[in-house]
Amino acid sequence: MYRVKTTYRNGTARPIIEHGPWHPARKDAEFWAEVLLNAGYAVEIESQHGKIEEGGGDNNDLAAALASMA
Repeated sequence: MYRVKTTYRNGTARPIIEHGPWHPARKDAEFWAEVLLNAGYAVEIESQHGKIEEGGGDNNDLAAALASMA
């Protein structure tokens, strides 16, 4: 099972992180990741066994955690 995680900013200090629905095939998740990447979102593909970095997968979660501590 795979899903797409999107990250974007809407003018607030902390980024918005959304998790998409689970897809049974990685090919389906890759399709939606490409669509969202072309729309300007930072995307990552996650599997039930851990994160698979896509689209410049950086440390967004770490950055969000550190921003919330400041």
